[in-house]
Amino acid sequence: MNKTFLFLISLLLFFSSFSYSQKYIAEGKVFDSKNREPLAFVNIIINNGKRGGVTDIDGKFKLSSNKKIDFLKLSYIGYETLIFPIPEDIKDIIISLKRIKVLLPEIEIFPGENPAHRIINNVVKNRDNNNYEKLKSFSYTSYDKTIFTINTDSITGKDLSDLDSTDIRIKHFFDEQYIFLIETISERKFLYPDKNYENVTATKVSGLKDPIFVFLISQMQSTSFYDELINISDKNYINPISKGSTDKYFFLLEDTTYTDNNDTVFIISFRPKKKTNFDGMKGVLYINSNRWAIQNVIAEPGQNEGEVSIKIQQMYKLIDGEQWFPVQLSTDIVFNNLNIGKYKTVGIGKSYIKNIVLNPELVKRDFSNIEVEIEPNATKRKDEYWNLYRNDSLTAKERKTYHVIDSIGKAKNFDKIMKSFEAIMTGRIPWGYFDLNINRFIRYNNYEGFALGLGMHTNDRTSKFFKLGGYWRYGFKDKTVKYGGDVSLLLNKNSELYLKFLYFNDVTESAGIHFFDYKPSLTNTEDFRNFLIKLMDKTEKREVSLSFRTLKYLKMYFSLNQTTKITTDYYDYGLRENNIAVLFNEFNFTETTIGLKYAYKEKFHKNVRTKISLGTKYPVFWLQYTKGFDNWLDGQYKYNKLDAKVEKSFYIKYIGKTSLKIIAGYIDGNLPYCNLYNGHGSFRTFTVYAQNSFATMRMNEFLSNKYFAFYFTHNFGKLLYRSEKFKPEIAVATNLCFGSLNNKENHFNVTYKTMENGYYESGILINNILGLQLYGVGLGVFYRYGPYGFDKIGDNFAYKFSITFLFNQLYKPS
Repeated sequence: MNKTFLFLISLLLFFSSFSYSQKYIAEGKVFDSKNREPLAFVNIIINNGKRGGVTDIDGKFKLSSNKKIDFLKLSYIGYETLIFPIPEDIKDIIISLKRIKVLLPEIEIFPGENPAHRIINNVVKNRDNNNYEKLKSFSYTSYDKTIFTINTDSITGKDLSDLDSTDIRIKHFFDEQYIFLIETISERKFLYPDKNYENVTATKVSGLKDPIFVFLISQMQSTSFYDELINISDKNYINPISKGSTDKYFFLLEDTTYTDNNDTVFIISFRPKKKTNFDGMKGVLYINSNRWAIQNVIAEPGQNEGEVSIKIQQMYKLIDGEQWFPVQLSTDIVFNNLNIGKYKTVGIGKSYIKNIVLNPELVKRDFSNIEVEIEPNATKRKDEYWNLYRNDSLTAKERKTYHVIDSIGKAKNFDKIMKSFEAIMTGRIPWGYFDLNINRFIRYNNYEGFALGLGMHTNDRTSKFFKLGGYWRYGFKDKTVKYGGDVSLLLNKNSELYLKFLYFNDVTESAGIHFFDYKPSLTNTEDFRNFLIKLMDKTEKREVSLSFRTLKYLKMYFSLNQTTKITTDYYDYGLRENNIAVLFNEFNFTETTIGLKYAYKEKFHKNVRTKISLGTKYPVFWLQYTKGFDNWLDGQYKYNKLDAKVEKSFYIKYIGKTSLKIIAGYIDGNLPYCNLYNGHGSFRTFTVYAQNSFATMRMNEFLSNKYFAFYFTHNFGKLLYRSEKFKPEIAVATNLCFGSLNNKENHFNVTYKTMENGYYESGILINNILGLQLYGVGLGVFYRYGPYGFDKIGDNFAYKFSITFLFNQLYKPS
């Protein structure tokens, strides 16, 4: 009897325990009622309680409760609050919220301090503790998906009878597929403070097999929201949780919720204060009281930037109870000047992070200067591999995108087009087994006038280890043919060890400045000075060189060359014998050169074919030593020449971007004009602005055998002035130079000055007055002052038009 009673009691306790532990589940997705876009981080409360959850970056939610879920209360800044009843027979709940206009008040009357400030100050105080990039090390796996489509908000939800035939076709097309779809899987390792390596194990692009898009997409994704500056697509924004942010940002505590762990989540909206002008952001922060950490964030620029509009969303979770870590990231970019018909192109990138390991055992030798590397078989992964990492299975729309665009890509050879894009950015156009050199097609300077030509090199289809090339050009002003050729051998791929043989018969700038790694670029504003060069020498050169990388960040160069130069004006170099000057206008030089470039912690993106520089935040140094020999290989001049250069750019909060360049040269022997230094002027009364040159200095006005030049440019961006329709970028510049010349008595039939007392000029540039799709046009003025200023004030001015390129820093081959 007692045993029976105990059994019944046990059975009753079992069923009561089961009943008590029963979980009620509500899961689904939340959309915008108008454009049907998923809404991230919508606050959801179960019944009349205080607990619930938020949607993820895809608008999905899954909530559980010990009590029956009768309804959900949804609240979201900018949308109507909604009470949504939960039907018993529906598993996948679809909820839509209606947008409302919300204006954040400028002034709130608080009993004392703004309550949001206390929370923000706690976040700032704990920022380093919560920044996952302050950990000793970490690793994770990331699945990334990016789509390119168009913004169809204006036609979404409309009846077809209200649309014209073009809109109907566009709607049907984009209802069924995207323009492009890109997926990648990567494994990232990080070692404090800045050792980083990301190995792309799989990549898939609709219509393409070429992985170059992986690099382009990597430049779109946002960085950690714990950094002092938020960098998105090469643009810096002041972080709302940076030091002193409460003086610049307006914060408003919108709501307070609670988690299942009894932590409080403060929902705080933010935007730049009125009557302030800085590169700030607006959005919403979800702050968890556990460690005062960011749980979610939505942010976009506080001002419409013109060319692109950006919105980021980030979701963090507490890993192993000790560190908040991002688990979902989203970046939306609207290209305002890149339209399909009347619709703007949109890129939407999402990252899903998993397999997070905190503080794994990593060592420095596991890392190199390759920050992103694509595995050779990354484009050949099967569906089984992809399904292990995808956050969800592909939708019908995504599958159709692959099917349709892959078919078109194969028929239209998209891979060839992408290689052409890469080639254009590197100055080459592929043509069978050859690459055509773009910069050889057409050329202009004040000596040759317009010159047409052709240049080509063999490419990897011929050989990956051997390159043969040449060029030919005809100048219509000097009516002369120029030509040249080179052969290069790749001796070691890892160290980029190249042996190169070169010959040319051309014209070169007289007394110009040259460093061993110079490569002309269509978008480098310094190269605009080449249009103005008017004093050149006929030059025949033979050279053998060896270059390689070593010690991670050092690039070395060794060369031996024999060069003949003939003047093209009336200049003569005189050597005095018995008080008689013997004049020459043809000169032979035999030189050896040792050059180095040191870019500390420069990082690279590496794919199967090429390496792309991601730059460095540290100064970059060049040092080049040249020794001239007489009585060897027809050399006539014995001398030592030392050239040095340092470049550095940095961003200062609330002030803008500063760029510095120092360059100097020293020659200890007596040389003719052609191998000295000409001052690097770029004057015409009104002409194109060439950065890091002297805008008011006449061409070949000065001559030196030793000099020191300093170039300073500070770009305030839009910090000094911006309005709704007019947003120029204002920059100021100051340049100075000192120089001297030893052998003045040896130069005949030429006019020049020396600048022992220092040359000074300053100017202002108003860039992007006219903003076009890929570049902007502005105006500027420079003034010359100091010991070499002209008596007539008007002669000291130089007027410029400036050209700035939107993606000038996006692609930098090593």
